[in-house]
Amino acid sequence: MSQQTTGDSPTLLQFFATWCRPCKVLSPIVDAIETKMSAQLQVARVNIDEEEGLTSRFQIMAVPTLVLMKNNQEIWRHTGVLSESNLKTALESALSAHP
Repeated sequence: MSQQTTGDSPTLLQFFATWCRPCKVLSPIVDAIETKMSAQLQVARVNIDEEEGLTSRFQIMAVPTLVLMKNNQEIWRHTGVLSESNLKTALESALSAHP
């Protein structure tokens, strides 16, 4: 994960594993959100099998897990698959609640 994700810009962390079927379902949804919301946030993908330190730091117990960070603070988290519209609504809501 790049250092860009630790700044003021909101970042959606996508914790996943290559062997995880729900992760494979969620990936294209997150890709679409990344494209549609590129002005509001950036996306960082975290492979839990390769980034054990981050996985532990964020206390990831299951995948897929999405964590929205803003100003180095977690402002939203979801474990499991969401539809694109539900994910977009949740992210917009979290971002507007934490200006």
